[in-house]
Amino acid sequence: MISFAAGVSRRLFHLRVQTRAFNALHDTFSLRLASRNYLRTRKLLLIFYDTGSVLVVFGMFTAVILLFWTMVSLLSSAFLRLTASDSTSASLLKRAVGATSRTKTYSGTAHAINPIIPGLTVPLTHLPLILFSLCTSQIVHEIGHAITAAIHRIPILAAGASITLIFPAAFVTLPSARVEELSSLDRLRVVTSGCFHNLTLWLILLGAAWTGIGQWSLSVGYEDVSPRGLIVAHIEADSPLSMHLPVGSFLTTLDDLPLNSSRDAWSTYLLEPTPAIYKQGWCVNESQLSDDQQCCVDTDNRTSSLSCFASFASTMETYCTDPVAILSKMQNRCDSSTLCLESQSCVKPTGDRDLLRITVHHQETSTNDDRVVLWSGPKYEVWEQVQTTHLAPRFDILPLGLPLLLADFFQYLKLTNLSLYLLNALPLPALDGSQLLIILLEMAFTRWLYRPSTMIDIEALRTRGGRPHERRVQQVLRTFVMIGTCTLLGTCVMLGIIEWMSV
Repeated sequence: MISFAAGVSRRLFHLRVQTRAFNALHDTFSLRLASRNYLRTRKLLLIFYDTGSVLVVFGMFTAVILLFWTMVSLLSSAFLRLTASDSTSASLLKRAVGATSRTKTYSGTAHAINPIIPGLTVPLTHLPLILFSLCTSQIVHEIGHAITAAIHRIPILAAGASITLIFPAAFVTLPSARVEELSSLDRLRVVTSGCFHNLTLWLILLGAAWTGIGQWSLSVGYEDVSPRGLIVAHIEADSPLSMHLPVGSFLTTLDDLPLNSSRDAWSTYLLEPTPAIYKQGWCVNESQLSDDQQCCVDTDNRTSSLSCFASFASTMETYCTDPVAILSKMQNRCDSSTLCLESQSCVKPTGDRDLLRITVHHQETSTNDDRVVLWSGPKYEVWEQVQTTHLAPRFDILPLGLPLLLADFFQYLKLTNLSLYLLNALPLPALDGSQLLIILLEMAFTRWLYRPSTMIDIEALRTRGGRPHERRVQQVLRTFVMIGTCTLLGTCVMLGIIEWMSV
């Protein structure tokens, strides 16, 4: 946003630092744009920021519509929860107790606007990345205001940054009198240039992701091992899998699904409610198979260590047995009982329990030296606790988790730039959208290309522009739009908190 008054603010939990070190550089840039040698550059910049003004005006209307749509969606969700039957509410509550916060994120209702809250909607460990991307996006935003100010020969008084609690912000201070002397169209460029810079950076990042230039640049130091499997890049320290899947472990299959089938195989298999994939069964001694089918009948009984198995040929033949002794083996696989010994049967799990076989390949040994890690529990917990990558470093000096870190950062950088483009365009006090609204109303009720009349200011010994008084209808419309937008935002925040507390 634009700050028109210079000063230093010191408040509780708020630190503000500003400097005039960039003033001379900005003045030099402004003088060059005013010279004949840079006339074509100035014209191109004017066309560029005129386009940006149109896109930011469009963004303001889009942001208001998204805010309204989010409010309607939240009201609809609240109404459905209130009218739901007691049995449905009980079942939903029971499932929510056993789920984690990230599970609620991808299993809950999707709204037009979903906040990024570390520890609730995204992992808490991503907080430094979010803050750094926010700081970068705000610097890009303020550079836009500085460039358009230089185009119109407006100096900057100061530039700086502030921190409120832990949230960073950047700003440039412009002389308000000089800005008010500009025509409506020129002021529109100055006001919208920050949001336009955020939109431009978002489009650049989107194009870079679409072209795959990031993967190409990483290929210099990293090798793509996706044709063979995935590598464990990070695992939570308190995870039960940390002892069995250390960082650097090479994973080849989940149950009988090869992880080289696609790059999304890991997330798809662990997050989507698909049945377990078993392409083959296991040859098991019939003495190990119990005729007591209690574990197959009472599927909600989780206290027993036995699991339900069925004949690979016919799912009607079920048995109860210990799954660890069977599923942890790499050998004795079969397609039918004819491939087993006479005293054995070919069986496979029926899926009565959340069992997951993770095959770990030892790259430093022979190709057949694999082991199986057996997980008992919801599959999505493995996805939450273990991060994998398909890029292996070519040199020991390169960290294994760097590609994931960069991917997360650029993802947050895209989100923060798109968010700043839409959020700052909202007609709310202290945001660029409030000044944008004033200019749009002025252009609508006076003249499209209104330029202030030039008068002599004797005290200032310079010319200044006289601007007409704001009409009553402009004041009413501006107040109505701002109050309406504040009401929409407040309603969305309140309903979002209620929905979060009720899940």
